Amino acid sequence: MSQQTKPWAVGAALRGFYDDNYYTYPGTPTFPRLHTWGFDVSPSAAYNINRGQTVLGASYLYDFRYYIDRPRPRDDQSHQVNLKLSHAFNTRYSVDVKDSFVVAQEPSVIDPSISTTAPARSEGDNVRNQAGVQFTAAMMEHFNVVLGYANTFYDYQQDAGDMPPITGGFGSRSAVLDRMEHQINIDGNYQILPKTTLSLGYGFTYADYTSRDFLLPGIPGTARDAKSHAVTIGAKQQINPQFVVAGKVGVELTTYDSPLWSDETNPYAEASGTWNYMPGSSLQVGLRHMRVPTDVRVLPNGAVNSDSEATSVFISVTHQIASKILINAMAQYQHSTFNGSGTGAGNDLADDLFYGGVTLTYQFTKNIAAEVGYTYDRLDSDLAFAGTPRSFYRNRVFLGTRLNY
Repeated sequence: MSQQTKPWAVGAALRGFYDDNYYTYPGTPTFPRLHTWGFDVSPSAAYNINRGQTVLGASYLYDFRYYIDRPRPRDDQSHQVNLKLSHAFNTRYSVDVKDSFVVAQEPSVIDPSISTTAPARSEGDNVRNQAGVQFTAAMMEHFNVVLGYANTFYDYQQDAGDMPPITGGFGSRSAVLDRMEHQINIDGNYQILPKTTLSLGYGFTYADYTSRDFLLPGIPGTARDAKSHAVTIGAKQQINPQFVVAGKVGVELTTYDSPLWSDETNPYAEASGTWNYMPGSSLQVGLRHMRVPTDVRVLPNGAVNSDSEATSVFISVTHQIASKILINAMAQYQHSTFNGSGTGAGNDLADDLFYGGVTLTYQFTKNIAAEVGYTYDRLDSDLAFAGTPRSFYRNRVFLGTRLNY
């Protein structure tokens, strides 16, 4: 008799770490790089139910990170909650519902796919909630339509009252980034060959900025409200059972509610590939080009910035070196150009952002593993304010253990 897989899982990670720039400062005399040792504890739990036509899943991850030499507060605490529900009404119609709730300080947790900020910490309990529903209808044998809606809410704790007096309360994290994004998409997918599918899609996004704080005198955060339309064509190709690639390209038109900025038209692109090249080993790559919000509110020439046009490239490798040894490596590069108010203002200024990391895992037993890892963050920016550059780099190393049951 086959053993039934249990529906739940619990785990915990305990790590010691060294962080050589925990405030992500540029390393100037005024803003020197500060370093410290520390430790973090991350318990987690997950529960999944599969009832044939209905699949329900929930997970929770808590992280407590303590910095020994950092001025108070010396701890960071984050929460990640994920919920998902998939239901097939029959062979033709299905629905998927998901929600992801995060309270965090690190930008890689708040914006894991394409970054809206420099890789700089944001103090406080910053909230992001992303909810979505997607309905799939098979209209005929080789043609289906996918209709979706997503809502993403951002609420940063820093407001005007938390800003240093010299700033006049302008440019808080809330003023720059608090918003609610509504996204509607519809895609038609036609399978022209057994392993080839073509698609035609339309997407609408409304970025509704919610803070009453001001970016600059007389310019509230709500001035950044914008609507965008994207039309795309795409394809998905299964090269073999282990190798699948997909992509879409098109054009994106963005209009702004404020007369500060003119309408913008730019290319839109998404691409991804997955290759399971051997048991326990895989390669994933991805690319996105689109307009995204940004934490930059004003450019050095005084132009007010609305958002940025960003290209992000991602690669991740998981390789089973031996039966008990696993290595994970990832890298992400993003190039963002700014959109300043006025004709051509700041459009030649850019950020170049890089994340990279590698983790080596040794599995002592089914439930106990040791981990050692390294991560590197770097921002090369054309921007500097009052003689202080925006650029910085950050190194982190960790060693610890992971328990799973």
